[in-house]
Amino acid sequence: MRTGTFALVGLCLVLSARGLDADEFKPFASSAGRYKILFPGPVKTQTTDIKAGKDTLKLTLDLVELKGDTVFLVSFVDTSEAVAKQPPGPRLNKVRDGNKGENGKVLEDKDVTIGSEKYPGRDVLIETPKGYIRNRIVIAGNRLYQVMIQGSKEVVTSESADKFLASFEITK
Repeated sequence: MRTGTFALVGLCLVLSARGLDADEFKPFASSAGRYKILFPGPVKTQTTDIKAGKDTLKLTLDLVELKGDTVFLVSFVDTSEAVAKQPPGPRLNKVRDGNKGENGKVLEDKDVTIGSEKYPGRDVLIETPKGYIRNRIVIAGNRLYQVMIQGSKEVVTSESADKFLASFEITK
């Protein structure tokens, strides 16, 4: 999978932020994405085709844009079986590095496991020239998820951001 593919997700929006009230979070379930989460507002869904080598993949973004250009989003894309058979570490590194871009800096990078199935994942905090990205990257079979908050450092490291990430659950 190309490194630049996920840079689009992480770096396409201008970043800065405002705080949130925890009461604003509402349950959201994606049957297509096979996940559920608590989003801080009405969810917009966008899809786009992305090139990954010889393949064209469908990237889906479920997102909430808030005042001050703060963004909460979940993206998912299904990779080929050949990519899915590759070790998770290098795949997670590619996504992290794509989101970081050339001028970003990784501030935190921690391996995690998600759910009772113990899906491999990575929690990352990135500083970019335009703001901060906090990202939980998860590999579930051939599906790659990104659970991301973009905004100021105060917002992406807030209790609201913690709540958003902790509420992510892969469903059947």
